[in-house]
Amino acid sequence: MNRLIPLLLSAILAPCSASAAIRLPAIVSDHAVLQAGKPVAVWGWATSGARVTVEFIRGGDSAARAAFQATADSRGKWSGRLPALATGTAGRLVIASNRDSAVTVSDLLVGEVWLGGGQSNMVYSISGKYGADPTNPAEVAQVARNVATARREAANLAEPIRYFEVATRDLVHPDDDVVGRWVEAGPGNVSSFSAVAWNFAAALQRRLHAPIGLVVSCVGGTPVEYWMSRPAIDATAAGAAVEERYREIVAYVTAYVEAATRAWFLANPTPELQVKNRGSMPVPFVPGDFNKVPARFYNGMIHGLEPYTLRGVIWFQADGNRRRPLDYGELFQALIRDWRAHWGEQLPFYFVEMNNMVSDPQARPVEPDSLCLIREQQHAGLEEPGVGMVVSIDLGTKNAHFPNKKPVGERLARLALRDCYHLPMGEVDSPIFRGYRIEGSRIRLQFDHAAGLRVRGRFWTGRFAIRGASGDWAWADSRIEGSDILVWNHSIPAPAAVRYAWAPNPLVSVENGAGLPLSPFRTDTGARE
Repeated sequence: MNRLIPLLLSAILAPCSASAAIRLPAIVSDHAVLQAGKPVAVWGWATSGARVTVEFIRGGDSAARAAFQATADSRGKWSGRLPALATGTAGRLVIASNRDSAVTVSDLLVGEVWLGGGQSNMVYSISGKYGADPTNPAEVAQVARNVATARREAANLAEPIRYFEVATRDLVHPDDDVVGRWVEAGPGNVSSFSAVAWNFAAALQRRLHAPIGLVVSCVGGTPVEYWMSRPAIDATAAGAAVEERYREIVAYVTAYVEAATRAWFLANPTPELQVKNRGSMPVPFVPGDFNKVPARFYNGMIHGLEPYTLRGVIWFQADGNRRRPLDYGELFQALIRDWRAHWGEQLPFYFVEMNNMVSDPQARPVEPDSLCLIREQQHAGLEEPGVGMVVSIDLGTKNAHFPNKKPVGERLARLALRDCYHLPMGEVDSPIFRGYRIEGSRIRLQFDHAAGLRVRGRFWTGRFAIRGASGDWAWADSRIEGSDILVWNHSIPAPAAVRYAWAPNPLVSVENGAGLPLSPFRTDTGARE
């Protein structure tokens, strides 16, 4: 009888002592692409104090392993890095501990992993979701071509392209995980992918012949500060302006909800009407739950990806900061530094200078707009090491969400192929204004990346604006001289300043020998318009 007591106690206590499963972040899951040639970050959660073993097993060969061990901290978090793996390696992860039941992550490939971030033009899908104009026949036709091309590419990949779309979440506090899953690109699903990210990946793969992993985390209409950690925002001189902008939005929304509530009570003055129509009563506004809060998309959509091993970042965002454009340069630099600090390495970072949009094509020599200032402010990113920019003012339409994203992705890919993968690519940068010199009644403009500088299109109509120390802007005559451009206007004998493509939807008339358009610029950079 006494021998039954231990057995009974064992049966009673078994549920209490059963092992819990190890938990992994969403990004470390079946079908993932692991970055080649770098130690691979793997992390997760287990019982506090558990000794965790992480093994990458190549193919079906149980003897071909790469591994590390880690100990779960007081919150159950553990992390470590596998030794660098070779491109094209396939395998699985087995994660076990002395206190938890093991988990396996299957169908893994080793290749090149890139993070795509930003706002609506990174969200914009191959199928035109998020902004295609269905009333514009040219855009509808372009979208149809985009879909057909992407499906053909996806059906003929030399190596897989896999895609992880981070679900939209705005959170008050940083979350250690994101929501999403890895899928393999194919003709049946590729049209839903980010057009910029897909075209970037497809162009990479044509040269690298390696598996590509795309992690896409973006939300339309977002300013840059939504994607930064709160300490990074607060450390900038623009941080106070960011907080003021948030307070302004909260005050506006609060006033709107309060006015709507007063109107509702006026329309429903009796208790009977209030009960009957309570479904139409405005929802109370709680500022702490408002998604227009700085850092909230970083908290919900970026923090939980850290420190997943990446090759680099592509970024398409800026017009979300048009209300305060002069803050953008500092904030953009801070975002680049912030992400690099959290990932613990100087990740290559390639971004898109904002496209032409908003208005009819430029008709006057200068059409000041906050978008012009945003483009200028974006160049602050180029002051950081390992950062590159592609120009897109020749690709857009009046619609901000232009459908022709293939050249954008390919221009970004050419930067990466040259700078990350060290392949001979020829010129991959657009001409960029470097400086100027006044020569009597003319101004000589000097540029970088200007080999083969030439007129874009059939006619040289002159798209430069010029003026003296005062007076109105006027169209300038111009002449290309090697990698310089000489501009003048005979009615302005003492010119002081020049601008080019200074409009939200500018005229584009200059490119380099690689066919890449001259970036907008002005020589009077101190002006605030």
